[in-house]
Amino acid sequence: MASIEMIQKEFLAEKKYQGLTSNSLQSYIDFFKLWNDWLTQEGLERIDQLNSRNSKAFLMWCMEERGNKPKTVNTKLKLMRAFSKWLCEEQLIEIPFTKGVKAQREDDSPKILAEGDLRDVLRHLRRQHRREHSFTARRNYTLILFLAGTGLRLSELCSLNWNDINFEDSLITIRTSKSRRTQSVPLSDSLRAELLDYKHYLEKNFEKLPLSVFCTKEGRQLRKDSVQNVFKRLRTSVGLEGYFSPHTLRNFFIKGLLKGGANLRQAQLLARHSKIEITRQYVGYFSHELKDSLDETNPLRGLL
Repeated sequence: MASIEMIQKEFLAEKKYQGLTSNSLQSYIDFFKLWNDWLTQEGLERIDQLNSRNSKAFLMWCMEERGNKPKTVNTKLKLMRAFSKWLCEEQLIEIPFTKGVKAQREDDSPKILAEGDLRDVLRHLRRQHRREHSFTARRNYTLILFLAGTGLRLSELCSLNWNDINFEDSLITIRTSKSRRTQSVPLSDSLRAELLDYKHYLEKNFEKLPLSVFCTKEGRQLRKDSVQNVFKRLRTSVGLEGYFSPHTLRNFFIKGLLKGGANLRQAQLLARHSKIEITRQYVGYFSHELKDSLDETNPLRGLL
């Protein structure tokens, strides 16, 4: 019987041939590396040794030893199911080794950054740049404003180049989006001014303007894990207790649109949600703030 790692390589080659995105392929590669380390520890090497029992054991290990949250565990299970299904289609196994393995129950409510926390982070970065003239503080300041002001996803941010931004028409072109279509996102006047100032800063600090909008000190494209580490360090430095990640800034952007008076359709288009139901779920998660607004502007005030 074939080894697990050998068959995984065939699976990846097949998915690459089918046109799977580089991000999705990398997700499989990273997952297989972690899974294979665990399988080796357990003495599991062949495809015929995989079953629902050791699949559950691996996911439990991810939860208990690695501290994975339900959403992360479910992502791993999704990748395992895809691999298991492919093995059946290729007639390498008869029964999916994930059969009977259930997904974890998730808290699917959007995690939204508190406005006060965002102000604290920006204040911290401004102060750091003033004191230390730090390149990373200046870049991170614009990066966080950019995510909060556009709602871009992390992968879209990292792949953004300067030639994707049309300052004359205030438009951002996203060439590698989740839907695999080229999309355009409008740029507000205030964010446009901030980006131009940041671009001027880069032009003064580099002999040649880097291709990537958000780059390292050496001018190279920022990696996703590097951006995630920026958020982790800032959360610790500022002492935030609430949610703080690239995706919470996307949620902050969507919430801001709805609170600012945008209708659901407008918010859906600006967030680039495939279905309006995804946008609609955001309304309920700041209903307590709407209640406070109602109390302050109660139309029945003075009548009762």
